[in-house]
Order: sequence, then structure tokens, then C-alpha cells
Amino acid sequence: MENKNPFNDKEIASFVDMLNTELPDIRDNRGKRHSLTSVIVGVVLATLVGRQKLSEIHRFISNRIVWLSELTKTKLIKPISRAHLPRLLDGLNWTSVNELVERCFGVKIRHDEIKKWVAIDGKALRGTLDSGDKQNIVLAVDHDTREVVAQARQCGDKSSEIPVVRELLKDTGLEQQKISLDAHHFNPKTTSQIQQAKGIYLTQVKENQATFLKQCKELNKDFSAFAETIEHEKAHGRVTTRCARLFSLESLTLDSRWKNSNLSLLIVVERETFEVSKQKTTFETSYYVSNLMLETSAANSLVQEMAQAIRQHWGVESNNWIRDSSFNEDHIKTKAGNQAQVMALLRGLAIELIRRSHPKNFRAAIDKFADSHAALEAMLMQVKFL
Repeated sequence: MENKNPFNDKEIASFVDMLNTELPDIRDNRGKRHSLTSVIVGVVLATLVGRQKLSEIHRFISNRIVWLSELTKTKLIKPISRAHLPRLLDGLNWTSVNELVERCFGVKIRHDEIKKWVAIDGKALRGTLDSGDKQNIVLAVDHDTREVVAQARQCGDKSSEIPVVRELLKDTGLEQQKISLDAHHFNPKTTSQIQQAKGIYLTQVKENQATFLKQCKELNKDFSAFAETIEHEKAHGRVTTRCARLFSLESLTLDSRWKNSNLSLLIVVERETFEVSKQKTTFETSYYVSNLMLETSAANSLVQEMAQAIRQHWGVESNNWIRDSSFNEDHIKTKAGNQAQVMALLRGLAIELIRRSHPKNFRAAIDKFADSHAALEAMLMQVKFL
């Protein structure tokens, strides 16, 4: 996986140019008064300066309409109304916009012998007003850089995330990489898909696979580990000790449905956490499995890689936390499902633009861009948004 644009400079002038020339506009001619480009850019820029709610975004677009017209090279007209803005966003084709985002800002996946760890997890868009319309996004996040390398939209309850993830893995080629997943995706169809694509999976085991979890606990109790690693961390008022132990699954008699998954490794992680303020200690044991083959001569390096991958998997949770804490995603109300998905896509684009400016703190970066439009414009030109 390379952190660089998969298209050369001659093919892409800027994201704004791509919107102007390549974004399909299926609206009736009578509804084409407002440029899709100016509205999309207005939403992204409003997000970058801390305007998250729809009313705040509308005021930003209205107050900066001359500037937005200059940046987007579109005709200056009366700003879009507050009532029409959500309707226009709901009418955008999510797939078309996402394809342009991936072409301009996507991280290129290299399918070679050097595989990279990518975490996959879903996030609910809790602000959709229709309680029966459960909108979610599925994000694939690079373990090392925390960049979103792929994403998909999902509608429905948690179980509907499973086929969406399988399709995302196949369509993007991520099934050939090293993929970390939560226990929800520990099922024979998903693990065999990655195995048959010659990829590597690392997934947690919980009560949704009760029989297998019981076998893992017995293996941990009755056998000696091939290798282990221990690390200590002091942060946020807590002292945490993590011990990861590596076992082979060769001795287990597995159900026939796992025959194509090549279950090979068990990683048992024991966490001891001491909260300084409460003077309280808690203990937790987690179980993870992988199809990586165990070579006893490399057991020590393997257990270290697994322990690090388990910790970095939660980088996707860090991304979700940024979306909620710095961009208030859980509290942004939307009336329609596609509107929620489009706004989440553009919010994710804003996050990736800030990440590429290498900020020390996301909140500080937002404040900086709010205080200085010159700084914002310079950043957008640097990353080829403008």
C-alpha cells in the first residue's frame, strides 16, 4: 500500500476540476440552478472550519458565496436555500462522488509480496431521523497511517454489515492483504474468502462462536505457548500491562465448516489495567485467530507482529472517535438516508484532507482553518483539492 496518488499529475489537475467535468448531473434542467460542484465544495470547506450541522453549513455557504464561486470556477448566483440544500445532497449519487474521491485521494493498493495490515469496521450514522432507516458506513483503515483506504455504505442492522464487508474486500482487492476484523466477521464464509485470495486475516473470537471459543479457552489452559510478549504502558491515568501468547491450532478438532479457512494460530491477550485515581485493577482476556502459518523458528517475531496488529486494529475506532469528538457526527441530524451517507462521505474527505496536512491535533487544525482562510486555501491547493 502506497501513500500516494494512483494517478499521475497530468491526469488529475484538481478535485474541483474533476467535479466540474466528470461528476454526472442527472437532475432535470429546471433543477440545475445551483452547481453540484459549488455545493459539494461548500460542504467540505464548511466542515473543515468546524461547521457541522446543516444550518451551520448553509450559513457558511451563504456568507462565502463569492469566495466559493471563485474557488470552484462556477457562475456567481444567489446562494442555495436552506430548504433546498438537504434535498440537493439527498439527490447526489454517492457512488459517483466516492469514485472521484478515491481517484483523486485514494491510497493505492499494491498487490505484491509485501502485505500491509488494514483494519475494517463499521460505524453507525446515528443522526438519521427516521428510526427505521439505519445508516452505517464501513471503513477500511491503514494500521500504520490511519488513512481510510476504502469505504462502503451500509443500510440495516449489524448483521447486514457482513455481506457488505465481503463485497468491499473483493471489489477493492483488500482480501489479498492482511485484514484485521472484529468478532462479528469471524465466520467461515469471510475467513475462507480471504484464505482463498491468499490474504491474511486476524479476527477476534467471542460468544457468537461459542463452541470454538470454548476450545480456545481450553487450549490456553492446557497447553504451553510457543512464544509470548509483554509490554507496559502508562497513559491517561492508567497503567496497562499486556501479555500476548501464541498457540498453534493444529491440535484442535475443528468443525468441517472451517476446512477452507486454514485456521492456524491462536493469540491470547491478557490485559491488566490499573486506574491510578480509583486505585482499581481490572483484568481482561481476549482471543484472536489467524491463518498465518506458525514457524517455530520465527515464533517470537510472529507473536510481536500479532500483538501489534491487535492494538493497531483499534485505530479504526480512533478514526470513529475523531468523527464524533471533533466533527460531532453522532449529533448531526438528517432526514434521509442518502443525505446522511453523502454528508458522511464528504465529512470523511475533510478528515483525510486534514490528516494529509499532518496536524498535531485535529481540533487545533480546524480552529486554524477557521481563523485563516489563506491557510485553508494553501492546504487545499497543496493536496490538489483546488
